[in-house]
This record gives sequence, C-alpha cells and structure tokens, in this order.
Amino acid sequence: MSRLHHPAVVLFACLFASQAALLVLSPTLVEIARAFDVSTATAGQLRSLSGAAGGVTALLLATASRRPGLRELLSLGATLVAAGSVLSAAAPVFAVLALAQATLGVGIGLLVALGIAATFEWPERSERAHVLAWAIVGMPTAWIAGMPAVGAIADHGWRGPWLAVPAVAGLVALALVRMRPKDAPSRRVPGAAAAWRRPEVARFAIGELLANAAWAGVLTYSGALLLESYDISPGATALCLGAMAVAMLPGTFIARRRAMSATPRLLAGLTAFQAAAVLALGTLRPSLAATVALLAAMAFVNGSRSMIASALGMDAAADDRIAVMSLRAAANQFGYLLGAATGGLALALGGFAALGVTFSALFLSTVAIHTPSFVASPLPAES
Repeated sequence: MSRLHHPAVVLFACLFASQAALLVLSPTLVEIARAFDVSTATAGQLRSLSGAAGGVTALLLATASRRPGLRELLSLGATLVAAGSVLSAAAPVFAVLALAQATLGVGIGLLVALGIAATFEWPERSERAHVLAWAIVGMPTAWIAGMPAVGAIADHGWRGPWLAVPAVAGLVALALVRMRPKDAPSRRVPGAAAAWRRPEVARFAIGELLANAAWAGVLTYSGALLLESYDISPGATALCLGAMAVAMLPGTFIARRRAMSATPRLLAGLTAFQAAAVLALGTLRPSLAATVALLAAMAFVNGSRSMIASALGMDAAADDRIAVMSLRAAANQFGYLLGAATGGLALALGGFAALGVTFSALFLSTVAIHTPSFVASPLPAES
C-alpha cells in the first residue's frame, strides 16, 4: 500500500481519469442523439461544451493569485469527473446531459493542469522526469484500455460506459490523491509579475495552442482519412487508431533522458517533424500500412514532444508552475476546438490535401514562435 501514494502512481491515475472522461462520447454519440431526439451535430456540441469549460477553468487557475494546495484541487478534479460521469449516465433530458458534460470539463481542466504541475512539485528533483513520463502516459493508456471497455459495454446502451469507465477512474484517482500528504496553498510572490503576463510564457502558451490544435485535428480526422482512403471497416479503423495510441507510450519514456535538459531548439525540431509528417499524410498515402506507420510515427513523436514541452514550460516560470501548466491545459482544450474548426473548413474546401497543408501550417507557426528562443538557454529548474 505504501507505493500507492507515490507521485507516479497518483498522477498516472489523475491523467488517466482526465482522458477516460473524454473517450465515452465518441462511440456513443449517435445513440445519444437518438435517445434525446436531437441531431448528431447537436449532440457533438457536448464535446465543445466540455472543452470550453475545461479551457476556462485552466485559464482561471493560471490567472489566480491564490490557490488551494495541489492535493485539494486534484481531489476536486477527480470528484467532478466522477460526479459528471454519474450525472451523464442518469441524465433524463439533454439539458442535464449538457450540464454533466460541463462538469466533466471543469474536472478535466483541473486534472490536466495540476496533474502535470505536480510532477515537478511532489517528487524529488532526480525523480521528476520519471514521474512526468508516467503522468503523461496515463492519457494514451486511458484510450488504449478504456476504448475496448466502452465499446463492449455500449452494445447494451450508452449510459453504462459512463459508470464503468470515467466514473470508476475518477473514484480511483480520488482515493489515491487522498493518500498524499496535504500541501500548502500557493500564492503569487509579492512584487513578481504574474506568470501569464511574462512574454516568454505567453509565447510558449500561444505556440502550444497552435501545436495542440494541429495534433487535435489529426486525432479528430484520422479515422475519416483511413475510412475514405482505403476499403476498410470501422472496426479495422479502430484497430489502426489503437496502434497509433500505443506508439505514443515509448515516445514518452524515451524522452525522459532529454526532458530535464531540453531546449527550445529540440521542441521546434520535433514540431517541424510533425509539420512534415502531416503534410505527407494529407498528400501521399501509397498504402494503408504506410499511412498507419506515419500516424504511429507522429504519435511516437507527440509523446516525446509532450515531455519536452511540459519540462520547458515549467522551467519558464519556476516560481509558478501551476500557472504555466494551466495555460498549457487551456491550450490543449481550446486546441480541440480550433483544430476541429480549421480542419473541417479545410476538408470542405480542399479535401485531405488541404487538411494536411492547414495542420502543417499550424505546426510550422509553432516552430516560428519558438525560433527566437534558440539563442537563449532554458532557465534552470528550481531545486
């Protein structure tokens, strides 16, 4: 039992729960629309609602001058994920389901922002890279382990998966977080500029918004790309996307060696690879195997990029890491909205070739934003 309160275990569970709350909607969307007699497009706005709620929550965390301790905020996040999941399962009308999804969004925003920040605050400095890696892989692991469970349970109705996956994950995360010792509230250092007002932090956040929008767009439209480009079934498409998620795990762990000594140049290089890869994805698809391999390569690099970006972001404001990671969490949530919107427009105007060009441009914009930092060394991490 003594190892259950280790930061790696606790934060893995928190980030797992944050993604478990996201994955149920996709395979049950059509059935939800039928159950409440609304269009699929209307039901799809539930994801926009949870994303907006999570993004606003993260922004409020970033700008707050005082905050409760990490344990209390993570406990609140896990509680909201569990409660929002139960309310989703029990929703008698569509308006209640919308409220439940907003509740989930707030919980997700708290878990993502504070779960990453805690990887630098809870462990010893020598363990930070190890804990950060385990926290980050909690997200793809939720998709790898949770999606098959959701699919199996959804055959018996759309309500059951909310209880079986995100509700359980939220309660497990809550139990583990409560094993951690209580930590003190935080507040801004008197006289210091708010982290979100600093140019280097703002530049980092804008870059992450654009990169997250591009990656979220890849995740959103990759299934459609496979279905429309090759003669495969939805089940085979799901398997291909599962292989893509698995590839993110080794990419994350391999980056542990570089995370604590990362540079903006390295982050820009990884982002430039993503730009080239998504351009090729939109224009060159010689075979199903080649396309899946390219998607897997992008997922592998995204695992490394998440590690490097998290470490650089927290080094950019070592006195207020919660603010920086909250901004990054907001970028992640709003990135889904931006990626879906720009991708949908590009797809309508020019098909998958235009989609690849659009997402490549977003990735390259991030590279341009990080380029001025090449001449500067990253700030040393706080002891």
